[in-house]
Amino acid sequence: MKKLILFFIFLVLSNFVEAHKPKVRIGNFGNIKTYFTSVFNFNPKTIESEELKMQVVGRLSKLIAEKLGCSDTIMIERKTYYSHDVNQKLFILENNNSQYKLAFLDDGVILKSNNNGLAVRILSGNINVVDVLKLVEYSILNRKKLNQKYIPADYYYGEAKLTISVNSEDFIRKICKAQSKLVDEVINNNIELLNNGFLRTKISWKNGKFMFGIDNSSPTGSNYPEFVVNDFEIEDFKYYVDSAYSDFFLIFHAPNIFTYFDGDSECISDKIEVEKSSWYPFQVSRDNFQDKIILFDNKSYFYVYNFKKKLLQKIE
Repeated sequence: MKKLILFFIFLVLSNFVEAHKPKVRIGNFGNIKTYFTSVFNFNPKTIESEELKMQVVGRLSKLIAEKLGCSDTIMIERKTYYSHDVNQKLFILENNNSQYKLAFLDDGVILKSNNNGLAVRILSGNINVVDVLKLVEYSILNRKKLNQKYIPADYYYGEAKLTISVNSEDFIRKICKAQSKLVDEVINNNIELLNNGFLRTKISWKNGKFMFGIDNSSPTGSNYPEFVVNDFEIEDFKYYVDSAYSDFFLIFHAPNIFTYFDGDSECISDKIEVEKSSWYPFQVSRDNFQDKIILFDNKSYFYVYNFKKKLLQKIE
């Protein structure tokens, strides 16, 4: 049995080379355009929280633009920046240029301005949705002054260096700390991010929190008994893995800590910690083995997790 499982894992991991290619997500929400590159690229079942945040930012920025009467194109770009300083963040609020910029920096290229619209560009490891919405609002209200607020910064790509114009940390910090009634209003909107159908997994975002749940809304015209289903709320996380049949989630708070969720309060575990020897996110076996699931991130070992007893066993 162990050899069979290890062989299965090896077949899956033989495709992991694709993970080195970042996943690019381009979104269109009316006049709001979003661009995002992921840290890894595995499959539709393994998603970073940062990718979900960009969907939320796109949809809520559309509401902000509508309320402020802005119909010009607004480009919101977000990319993880592997700089010499891992904690470094770079922000660019730009007027009269909704052209792509971050997408080409690793090639040492800055595309010519299209002289149209606005842009909010963020190079960082993660974002805060509310902060980005405040930057969008500020850019719309103060667009004529945006291009006067830059300082030079070095962008490293490989061994080369490119000097780009960015906003100072103090400038961005002041905007994000300011109160905004408009942002407070729009974040109350419920944003559905995933819904796999009746009695299957779903995800939504509202007021700064992600909500993992099971859709127990009976199909129209059907007469089903009421199902008691719990939700799992979290402000942020690293990534989630949706199961093959969308009947449970593994929600990774950090690369080596996860919570199992299937809508049953008895099965919502405390945070489970595992050893981590690879940068790859964990994958989940296609099938459950009674009350157990298999997790793996390389072909040297795997974990068997009993989600009823909340027990974890490493097998090498």
